[in-house]
Amino acid sequence: MELRLQPLRIPSGWQVTHNDGLWEVDPDEERVADEDRLWIFKEDLLQMVHPQSHRLLDVGWYPEGNLAEGRYRLVIYEGDFRGRLLHQFETRARLLLVVELERLMADVRDRKL
Repeated sequence: MELRLQPLRIPSGWQVTHNDGLWEVDPDEERVADEDRLWIFKEDLLQMVHPQSHRLLDVGWYPEGNLAEGRYRLVIYEGDFRGRLLHQFETRARLLLVVELERLMADVRDRKL
């Protein structure tokens, strides 16, 4: 399966600390082969920090590899994973995830979150 990374508009100030592939593919059981599910839809997809705002953003698929019941989870923490959870968003729709991700990155940059 040939995949492309999902394009994102990342505002200034953000640093990508982990990018293991938020792919431009939807969680469709008929289109994604069984052997590809665990490496495409996994818990650790994307992690970014905004040092000026002291924010950590994390994106993953839960439960890992499960297209029937899984969903994307996007979280923002104050500081790191031990900090206060500021925002959580879940969806099965990749494009809704992208919209929310880009909105939140802009809100953090503008110090709204």
